Amino acid sequence: MNYQKLRDELKAYYWYKANDRAKEFLEKCVKVMDDRAEKDMSAYEMKAFQYKIITEMLDPVLFYSSPFYYETGTMAAHCDGARALRGHKHAGGWTHWKNEHLFEDQDKELWAQRCRQSSEKFYLLCGPYNDTLQHFPFNYRPVFEIGLKGIYEKANESLKLVENDEQREFLTALCEGLLCIKKISEKFAEKAKELAQNAPDEDSRKNMFNICNAATNTPWEKPRSFYEALNCLAFLRKVLGTLEGVGFNSFGRLDMDLYPFYKSDIENGVITDESAYELICQFLITFDMHYDHDMPMVGYADHELENTYVLGGCNLDGSPLYNSLTRMFLKATREEKIIFPKIKCRFSKNSPSEYLDEINKSVINGTSTVLYQNDDAVIPALISAGRTVTEARDYIVTGCWGMQCNGVEKFDNGTYVNLLKPFEYALHKLTDKMEYVGMQFKIFDGAKSFEDVYKILIENIKVLFEERARITRLGGNIWNKVDPLPLFSSTLDNCIEKRMDYTAGGAKYRDDQFMCFGLPNIVDSLLAIKTLCFDEKKYTFDQLLTAVRCNWEGFEDMRIEALHCPGWGDGSDASCSLANRFNNDLYAMIQNLTGTYGGKIQMGHLTYTEIRWWGEKTLATPDGRYNGEYFAQGLTPSRLKKIPYVTSVVKSLASLDPSIMAGNNVVNIILPSNKINLANCGAILKAIADSSVMSLQLNCITKEQLLDAQKNPEKYPDLIVRVTGFSAKFTSLSPEWQQEVLTRNFYE
Repeated sequence: MNYQKLRDELKAYYWYKANDRAKEFLEKCVKVMDDRAEKDMSAYEMKAFQYKIITEMLDPVLFYSSPFYYETGTMAAHCDGARALRGHKHAGGWTHWKNEHLFEDQDKELWAQRCRQSSEKFYLLCGPYNDTLQHFPFNYRPVFEIGLKGIYEKANESLKLVENDEQREFLTALCEGLLCIKKISEKFAEKAKELAQNAPDEDSRKNMFNICNAATNTPWEKPRSFYEALNCLAFLRKVLGTLEGVGFNSFGRLDMDLYPFYKSDIENGVITDESAYELICQFLITFDMHYDHDMPMVGYADHELENTYVLGGCNLDGSPLYNSLTRMFLKATREEKIIFPKIKCRFSKNSPSEYLDEINKSVINGTSTVLYQNDDAVIPALISAGRTVTEARDYIVTGCWGMQCNGVEKFDNGTYVNLLKPFEYALHKLTDKMEYVGMQFKIFDGAKSFEDVYKILIENIKVLFEERARITRLGGNIWNKVDPLPLFSSTLDNCIEKRMDYTAGGAKYRDDQFMCFGLPNIVDSLLAIKTLCFDEKKYTFDQLLTAVRCNWEGFEDMRIEALHCPGWGDGSDASCSLANRFNNDLYAMIQNLTGTYGGKIQMGHLTYTEIRWWGEKTLATPDGRYNGEYFAQGLTPSRLKKIPYVTSVVKSLASLDPSIMAGNNVVNIILPSNKINLANCGAILKAIADSSVMSLQLNCITKEQLLDAQKNPEKYPDLIVRVTGFSAKFTSLSPEWQQEVLTRNFYE
């Protein structure tokens, strides 16, 4: 079916009108809230007030060509709900902006320390002390089961048991927020009824009629059909972001959660496979058309919409999940050339070959829009981290690689901890900066053995870990006094039962994550030091330190030798054993730390576009890396190591213990498109399933094709590469980002 009319209507709004409309609404709504707010309101009362004013003022946007109702008209096109992103603000941030000074006021020196450390790229914070901005996975299942009405009734019952003002204010704000969502849905129904009178054609009139009928019911009542369930996802994602002011970035497990509605409708003759597929295509196109895929990708996250869903994996009993909806979503993505929402495809060695073929069809033809997520590594890690077997089997992947069990927790998925910074400070004797950031690291000068070097490194990383945990723990536990999230908390397990907002520690699990990056570069550096200075004794350690501090200038021969030392990903016993030792030591250190709300801290290995931006601000390292060169991404072998065979990489990744990486890890692999087919691609996935790889970013392309695409972009309109936590057209990447892709390892 041709969806050009729908694409044109969406394009006219999102590319040309949405941002201006959102700005206008922001100015008007914030003024009203400022004028009408009462003094001495608590943060919960402010949030309830914010819900009401936004609901009162918003005017829904409907599209004649679309059967879905969702667009509130209050947020910029790129916005996932986060109150301030890419220079665009929206009214959902009002409560946070009014109270955010409290983060600084509670301890000005702590705040200054946090700012200095963050500015020096020791770690990333997507908020003052916690990720108060984005990466929020809403649990839609209770809405599918009992509707918002059922949740409202549950909260009202809990109100009878409150023990203090905060519990009362939390549940009251939650209930008022749910009523606001009901009112917004009714506004959509009224708007659709009005627009139906002047519909330009019968299809448009039908869409408005269906919207009016559905919006009158859902989501206050549970969905009655596949159509209403699918629309419920679209509606709640936008409305929750509008009211709550944080980014909601996962639709959850669509082929699991939507299947009962689909099956019932098919059995009752409500829909056919053809009409279900048409709805899926329209749903995906709706969110894919929020921005121009051909616009230049230059900055930190220009092509990022933080919008995802999960397919495949296993059912709660452990059996493989693959059904008609799995096939339809994958087919629609291929046929309609969808980049967003991002697909997270769970797989294992038990996955049906047909399912793996469906995932791989686009990828082997140069359209890499899939993130592969390895159940065989992930599920044992989650169980080891204390999750039940059922919870572990039901995990979702949100945003870029945010891994969490569905409906019981929310992690700060952008908590990158830069292992290379303490390494750099010790290598280059940056003692003046140590004073500035408030962390003292031991320098490497004087180390007499490799074990001395390793011990200093571990002690320095321990300083960073302890400081990172201290800063967040001391600064982040007043989040509930700044900007509580009652609507987000409404379907999160335990929050209503405990009468506690997520921001007050109300979730079932209260763990944090450290997303480490730098392991491949550090392992390669340690191997160069060990090999050249202590095993072969070609150079003294002081000579190597001098070369690194000179950015290898005048020491090119030594640098070449460093590049040819064993390295992570080459499959050698030396690199595998050292990487495993280092990874185990990182885990041991993290286990002794406490998170913001008293939980544990889970470890992962992830890196976003910091591979460029933070790499550019980091001095040379002993692996042969120059000042400012790229970092390796996650557990991906460094591009400085020219490893020819993917089997070596898989062997290396099998040497690490996946059970200690419950925070996830990411690996980039590029395979030659002229030598890959469905059969051997599926075989590679089966082999990877036995390794520690969790998130696999697979591109199937040759360097020659990429170089030709640079020269002749018109020949490659559908060449889509996995850049980092997102995919983008290669031809839309800036020359700098094209070069980053071109310098990666291309394996046989």
